[in-house]
Formats: sequence, structure tokens, C-alpha cells
Amino acid sequence: MGEQDGAHEQRLKEAISVLLDLDTTVARAYLLRANHSGGTVLVLLTHDRQESGKLALQMDRAFGALFNTEAHLDVVFLDDEADARIRKSFSPFYDRRARYH
Repeated sequence: MGEQDGAHEQRLKEAISVLLDLDTTVARAYLLRANHSGGTVLVLLTHDRQESGKLALQMDRAFGALFNTEAHLDVVFLDDEADARIRKSFSPFYDRRARYH
């Protein structure tokens, strides 16, 4: 697994951050490349542990529009334990507490 941080990925992170600002359930978000699938994976930590299909679809649409591709953005929702493991290796590109406190 590796962090995605090129120019296109920065634009995607900005677009997704706008969507996340409108959804109070997401605490942190990471944009990673998963070696097993070779694709881009958006990893989200939610406060209420509710997987939001609507939010995932909005982010996938932003991905498709920015990259002009038929490929999809995989969205994974984390619990606190999985988030702690990922934070040992990667910094979130979106952190609600850092933005609003």
C-alpha cells in the first residue's frame, strides 16, 4: 500500500475534501494505492460507523470526472482500530478535527 500524492491526486483530494466538509460522519480520509488491486483506494474513518453509499458514490463520480476514466474509486470505511494501524504509516489528507478546531 502506498500514498497517492501527484498533481492529479491533489485535485482529487481537494474535490473530496469539499464533499467531506458537507458530511459530518467522516473524521479522517486517506488516499492510497493498494498493491493487490493496483487501483486507487479512498479510506475513510467514520464517527458513526455507518457506511454511506451515497457519499461513496459522490466520491467515485468526482474521481471519474477528474480522471476521465471508466475506472472506479474503491471506498473503504474504517473502524478506530484499522485507522490506528493506517496512521502508523500514512497521514490523512483530510482530518475534520484539524480543519474545524
